[in-house]
Amino acid sequence: MDVMDTTDADEVPKRRTQQICIPGDVAFNLTNQSMKTVSLGPGVRKVQSDIMATRVGVMQYRPPATFFLSTTGDSYSPATGDDVIGVVVKRKGHEVSEQTYVVDLGRNTGRQTGILPILAFKGATKRYRPNLKKGDLIYGRIRRTTPDGPVRLTCTSNTNQSFWGPLRRTGALYRASLPFARRCLTDGSPEHDMIQQVGVRVPFETAIGVNGRIWLYTGMEKSQNLLYSLFRDAEAAKGDGDVIRKATARVVQEIASMSDDIPLEDNTQYWVTRVV
Repeated sequence: MDVMDTTDADEVPKRRTQQICIPGDVAFNLTNQSMKTVSLGPGVRKVQSDIMATRVGVMQYRPPATFFLSTTGDSYSPATGDDVIGVVVKRKGHEVSEQTYVVDLGRNTGRQTGILPILAFKGATKRYRPNLKKGDLIYGRIRRTTPDGPVRLTCTSNTNQSFWGPLRRTGALYRASLPFARRCLTDGSPEHDMIQQVGVRVPFETAIGVNGRIWLYTGMEKSQNLLYSLFRDAEAAKGDGDVIRKATARVVQEIASMSDDIPLEDNTQYWVTRVV
């Protein structure tokens, strides 16, 4: 969830919510708003004082200052800036500087695969770089989309954020509906609160892709299975906050009282040094 500074004045006009937007539409102008910060959820980005749509959907506003785009369908259209989880299909190219990974983005995606340059990882060089195999998972960002060309991915950032990159092989991959994945990323939603509440009591890692893939890792077999079942139950609750809160409390209590959990053997080693 990105947090951005805004300017001054009144509340967001209610008439601008629930409107259907296409990529590039300006849904809100923040010039005359009183919010000191805004939170940007899936499907939107901030350009100067404008909140703009990056995909087709319905623009939503949740007080006090959260903007996001919702869709009723379950078809993902890649948009620049989206965080996604991809599955490595193969590696292409001969020269290191030209090699790329072909990455599967999901069957519900308009263009099912994307291209990830082999050096598009933080700290990667021709000698020191990830060596990914077919079936490995990556958490990356859509760098560029074009009407006719391939979707371009990256696992690098201009900021200090370093969470993009290969994901542990022993983690669990939950395939969710697109609306559920987006709610998990939206501040104030029951699903987002669930993740925050679990994180207070249970050490775990997660990566959430707006393409409907959620990766979970606890390092322990039974607790990871329970966490997976929690996400499944939360999706089945269809946004019912009471049901999700009860399920969260139950799973957290079960994990906290567990004394016979089994450590996952994690020998994941992606980074290699090669002589060029």
